[in-house]
Amino acid sequence: MTTFKNETHINATPAEVWAVLADFGGIHVFNPGVTESYSLTKKNSGVGAERQCNLGGPDTFIRERIVDWTEGKQFTLEIYEGKKTPPFKNAFTTFTVEPDNGGAKVTAELRYGMKGGPIGWLLDRAAVRRNLGPAMTSILAGLKRHVETGESVSDETTIDLTAVHAVA
Repeated sequence: MTTFKNETHINATPAEVWAVLADFGGIHVFNPGVTESYSLTKKNSGVGAERQCNLGGPDTFIRERIVDWTEGKQFTLEIYEGKKTPPFKNAFTTFTVEPDNGGAKVTAELRYGMKGGPIGWLLDRAAVRRNLGPAMTSILAGLKRHVETGESVSDETTIDLTAVHAVA
């Protein structure tokens, strides 16, 4: 399983950061790689909530659902379907929010495995990792910018990628 783990400090309270993350269908306001997102269920937060994220290309999307939820602190989502996306066998992202020097520390950890045995392994090393690492960095940088300014983020927004750090 491949893992990426990044963190950033956001100049806002953990509750303010959580309010943005907990609006599960609203990820498009801070993720520059998502052109549109919306809830697929009546429930917009907590275990069982589902969303679709359109990724900019024609008919390119992922669908995600929350599989673990600790109110105000952490949730884990599963990418369970995608079109024109990497052939994941499984993929999970965990977001954690905690107090940090008068603000909030947010950690995002992506864990995934590829379908296709050796071919999937080669695809992961040749292309998928090169795209997903920067994508995870831009998600946290976009979250920081959105929470601190209130502005929606798009792929044209300048975001400070240096504010996000890889965690070993």
